Amino acid sequence: TLIVKMTQQMQSLHLSQSKKMTSPSSPNAAKRLYRNLSEKLKGSHSSFDDAYRARSDQFRKSSVNFQCNEALFEAVEQQDLDAVQILLYQYTADELDINTPNSEGLTPLDIAIMTNNVPIARMMLRAGAKESPHFLSLESRSMHLNSLVQEAQQRVSELSAQVLSERVSMENSDKEKQLKSWEWRYRLYKRMKTGFEHSRAPEAPTNVCLMVTSNTSLTVSFQEPLSLNSAVVTKYKVEWSCFPDFSSMAGEIIMDNLQSLRCIITGLN
Repeated sequence: TLIVKMTQQMQSLHLSQSKKMTSPSSPNAAKRLYRNLSEKLKGSHSSFDDAYRARSDQFRKSSVNFQCNEALFEAVEQQDLDAVQILLYQYTADELDINTPNSEGLTPLDIAIMTNNVPIARMMLRAGAKESPHFLSLESRSMHLNSLVQEAQQRVSELSAQVLSERVSMENSDKEKQLKSWEWRYRLYKRMKTGFEHSRAPEAPTNVCLMVTSNTSLTVSFQEPLSLNSAVVTKYKVEWSCFPDFSSMAGEIIMDNLQSLRCIITGLN
């Protein structure tokens, strides 16, 4: 008997408050890079390759890791599929720092999944993107999303009151910009929270096949579920047991490389 199912491995989030940004806005350089991507894609180029070649030299002159990591976050948050595609095509996963969580403890893949952007999430998975290592359970992720929504809501309330009470000044103009940024961030976190709360597990994988590989090993292969229920599968877990009711587990394998839905169970007697 074999059980194959999707799991999400998360760890408890322990982020220092000192890492929290006073403003949610990305650095100007990253914003310029993101805008350059978006504007080029809206231009007269007839194909993705044309846009890629036209920007190739300019991209390589940029400060790669930090700016492109911030640009990737912003493209995912803006749900700009074309910009994400160019960044993933132009840079390696290491250059993009694709799996380093931001100050909120989230990776670009986390944001794509929780905003239910399946095309971007699948594209990033193919590029080697991973979920944040800061979550151990669904409960910890839910609590963290709640705290992000509450913090953004509080910042919006505070800045709104300050903008209304102060006279027109340069300082007030800066606060208005911060207010707009936090209002956008508040809407993003609410959308992520809603997506997370309404997510459903996909159906079971299909065409599961078990083959004898040797005297001490078996090969398991399968295909994606027929219905994903609008979910994004980030990993599968293969478990095996000597008991029909799986009352005692003999072992398990976590499959997070989705390029090949096949694994080999070794060391069997």
